[in-house]
Amino acid sequence: MIKKINVEEAIGKPLLHDITGILKDGFKGVVFKRNHIIKPEDVETLKDIGKEHIYVGDLEEDQVHEEDAIMELIPHILGENVSASGLSEGKTNIISDVDGVFVLDRQGLYEINNLGDFTIATIKSFTKVKKKDKLAGARIVPLYTEREKVNKAIETAKKRGSIFKVLPYKRLKVGSIITGDEVFYGRIQDKFERVLRKKYSEFDTEILGFTFCPDDLEKINEAVEKYLEMGADLIIFTGGMSVDPDDLTPSAIRNTGAEILVQGLPVQPGNMLTVGKLGKTYLVGVPGASIHSEITSFDIFLPRIYAGLDLKRQDFIELGEGGLL
Repeated sequence: MIKKINVEEAIGKPLLHDITGILKDGFKGVVFKRNHIIKPEDVETLKDIGKEHIYVGDLEEDQVHEEDAIMELIPHILGENVSASGLSEGKTNIISDVDGVFVLDRQGLYEINNLGDFTIATIKSFTKVKKKDKLAGARIVPLYTEREKVNKAIETAKKRGSIFKVLPYKRLKVGSIITGDEVFYGRIQDKFERVLRKKYSEFDTEILGFTFCPDDLEKINEAVEKYLEMGADLIIFTGGMSVDPDDLTPSAIRNTGAEILVQGLPVQPGNMLTVGKLGKTYLVGVPGASIHSEITSFDIFLPRIYAGLDLKRQDFIELGEGGLL
């Protein structure tokens, strides 16, 4: 049984949980850890941080301490390339072990949080992350919860499989096709190559080349065939992405026989992104907004391609909410 007693009566008894506070010297954080045996000299410190009473005693058989509850669940929700930090204030953080893309089972997260007491807060699924980045914070709200609730959380996690994982980036062979009469014939200077090289440099990229083509479907198709023969995992097209009849990039992607996943999506800037897939090769038409805007729809999906995700049309369409970047 747990009971509330004055701090003076608690001398010699262990704390049931971490106690946090702000000390006179400015320290802010955990002042006493769980299981700390209260000493006479601790009484004034406890009062200084507003603790006139302490909870002592033992939990009932069907009750689970906050720290034990969350740590029992943790092994069942961690997937590839993620790990948990140590406990502090009843909470543990989930961190990435690699650079890559964070992938979340949203339904699994909802089901665990919906049980009550368990509270797991995460970054957004498909976020680009670095090694040691924090992905989630997990804890239960009260000091203890029921054994049945812990068992249900574990059962849910086992049923769903891992709730969190990070997919590392793969090394991709990338070919780039820059289209447009105005660039090909030197009427204006190309600005896309510099932008693309910078984006490729953030990943493990083997650049197969940059091919400049006029607004000529035959020439564009020849460039595509060249890169496919070189084993390209990704072919990027620039230019020719508006709705004008002479903008040929979407047609060039279709001519390869690729499955068109999306031609236009609810994200701004970058509405006109076009993505097709031919076998294992992605073909991506990049909107002109990528020249001037630091973040567009292209930047949302490029990391996912490098992480080896099998993109579906739904992945593009569901971005309408929050798609105004």
